[in-house]
Amino acid sequence: MDYVKKYLLHLPEGNVEMTKEEIFARVAKILENSPSEHVCAYHVWYEGFEGCGRLATEAKECIDAAIEAAGWKKIGPMRFEKFGVVNPTFRNENYANAPKSLGGTPMILHMFHQGKHYKGPDGRIFWIPVMEVFDLRGFEWKDGKYVGHMVEIDPFSDYARQMVEVKV
Repeated sequence: MDYVKKYLLHLPEGNVEMTKEEIFARVAKILENSPSEHVCAYHVWYEGFEGCGRLATEAKECIDAAIEAAGWKKIGPMRFEKFGVVNPTFRNENYANAPKSLGGTPMILHMFHQGKHYKGPDGRIFWIPVMEVFDLRGFEWKDGKYVGHMVEIDPFSDYARQMVEVKV
């Protein structure tokens, strides 16, 4: 009898053992219609698998390989607000064809790019580390450093519509 490696995953239905092929198939299905520009294994784990607790190293490496096999390009480290700096991060090679609205409402993640800097109409520059369903959250960039507390910006406000991406 041949040995088939299985990965132990802590899912809402309990402890589940899955083979590499099962994980690859599930990841491909999760990412199939993903409107995201960037993704990491933790995003897939917590939001796609609805995983519980910390993802084991071997399982994370398997999910990383599955993301790449699904056609996403490995781009190196990137900071995610929920997960910190994750390496590797992947970019959606089919992002241009991904849905950009839901029920006629534009999705925020297509209006702004997470982790980029934007200049508002009043000249202030914000770094946007968090994009949620109804708001952007950012830190003001002033004199080469971040100042103050994180602020919320309504992405559909006149202010946000006038923000332009800048390099700092």
